[in-house]
Amino acid sequence: MANIKANIKNIRKTQRRTSRNRHEVRTYRNKVKQARQQPNDASLRSAFKQIDSAVAKGKMHKNKGNRLKSRLANTYAKSHNEKAA
Repeated sequence: MANIKANIKNIRKTQRRTSRNRHEVRTYRNKVKQARQQPNDASLRSAFKQIDSAVAKGKMHKNKGNRLKSRLANTYAKSHNEKAA
C-alpha cells in the first residue's frame, strides 16, 4: 500500500477509471453477442450505438469498430436473405 497521499489518490483514480472502462467494454461485447445471436433491427441498432460510443470514448480503435459493424451488418443481411428465400 502506498504511503504518499498523492499515490493513494492515484490508486483511487485508477480504480475508478478501470471500473468505467470495464463497464464500457463489457457492455459493447454483450450488445455485439446479442446482435449475433438474434440479428434483428433493434439489436443491430443498439450494438452499433454501443460500438460508436466505445470508439468515441477511446475504448476501441475506430477500425475495429468499423470492422465489427460491417460483420454485424453482413450477418444481419445474410439472416434476412435466408428468411426471404
